Amino acid sequence: MAEPQAAPSPAPAQAPATPTPEPQPQGLEKVYKDFNIEAEAATFKPEPPAAPAPAPAVPKVPDPFDPNFPAYQAQLAQGLTALSQATTQMQGQFTALQQELGRRQVEADIKQAVGILTEKTGLDPDIAEVALESKARKDPKFLQIWNNRTKNPKAFQAALEAVSGEFKDRFSVKQDPQLVENQRAIRASQQQMAVTQRTSEQDKWAEMTPAEREAERNRIRRSGM
Repeated sequence: MAEPQAAPSPAPAQAPATPTPEPQPQGLEKVYKDFNIEAEAATFKPEPPAAPAPAPAVPKVPDPFDPNFPAYQAQLAQGLTALSQATTQMQGQFTALQQELGRRQVEADIKQAVGILTEKTGLDPDIAEVALESKARKDPKFLQIWNNRTKNPKAFQAALEAVSGEFKDRFSVKQDPQLVENQRAIRASQQQMAVTQRTSEQDKWAEMTPAEREAERNRIRRSGM
């Protein structure tokens, strides 16, 4: 009688494939993601200029049949003209003051940013300022951070840190391999010349007779060598 065959054991279940982690952004790209700069840059709109102050209310006009009405009109016209001139002058001065304050603030912010870049990269301040301006002109998201630096200083500081690393890598001075090899060869040649000179001096003394060596010593003492 044939023996019953054992049932085949089930195949082991395969473990689920581990998903490959997405690469994390670095440098400025990390700053843009952390502070959601891309979305802000897409919706950024410059703030409209402040509306001018409303003109003062004109006093009530008296009865036209009043005998003093013509004089009132002349006085009112003169007053309105003077008021309009004064208002225009004040608005011009206020606008100029706003522009000057804004210019000074921008210069101070640029100086501060350049100081940070110079400290962290070792670049000349003029080169750092030109590189910063070029970065803002070519990178809209970095420009968005710059325009929003007062409202979001943390993003601005983080961006400067990232830009510093970027500039340090880009503008680092790289040694020319040929120059390094030439310097090594010069040092080796100088060392060899020094060794040869010492050997020649030793050979000269070794070839002298005792009398010649004594005469050479006396000569060296007289010359002060």
